[in-house]
Amino acid sequence: MSAGDMREVIGLADGCELMSALTRFPDDDMAAAVVNGSVRDDAVGCAKDVAAARDGGRADGIEALCEGFACAAGEDAEELGAALRRAWSLLYARQGSGVAIFPYESAFVHVREGLPGAPALFRTALTLRVEKAMRESGVLPKDAETEPCDSAWNEWAFLSFLLGSEATALEAGDEDAAALWRGRASDFVREHAASWLPDFLARTAEEVDRLALAGKVDSSAARFYGALTAYGHFLLTALAEREA
Repeated sequence: MSAGDMREVIGLADGCELMSALTRFPDDDMAAAVVNGSVRDDAVGCAKDVAAARDGGRADGIEALCEGFACAAGEDAEELGAALRRAWSLLYARQGSGVAIFPYESAFVHVREGLPGAPALFRTALTLRVEKAMRESGVLPKDAETEPCDSAWNEWAFLSFLLGSEATALEAGDEDAAALWRGRASDFVREHAASWLPDFLARTAEEVDRLALAGKVDSSAARFYGALTAYGHFLLTALAEREA
């Protein structure tokens, strides 16, 4: 594997870890990281690593891709945190009219396919397959007993773990282990991440635009979630191209 390929694996692992952090319910630390620019800087760095093995290593468009993460540079972190939490809740938490977008694979697919009844959040066949994949790789979310393991943030974190394990094996010169981890990552992308995360991100972009037009979320939160969806699509495209 070339140095560029190795850099790509590390960039994908770090990018997926960043997506896991940013799709969770926003806390004050995350808001502060957006305000001080570290989220944008991390996103740019990961994306440049991913691009290192593509198109001759050019990083065209990466600055623009990540610009939305600078949505509140220099602003008040507490105010941004409140705005992001409001947006997250309107997008993914139950409101009086229901849940706009379920952030769990099984529930999201249930709604997307128009299946009858309310979607279950635990012990569905799809959720159990995600849990099985995680257990077989020796990792399971700490809150697996109280939170469905097939959440968007848990699946991004799992992809980061698989890719990071591949990178560690490559650095150690263990080609067999690297192939094992790459295969597990490929399987999880094909069987889970690629089957719902693109649609989940697209729905998020549509809904946050609708909320912004209705004046229900402020412009900084709308820009942040717009950047989040674009960045997630960038990573998923790179993961798909890696298997082509």
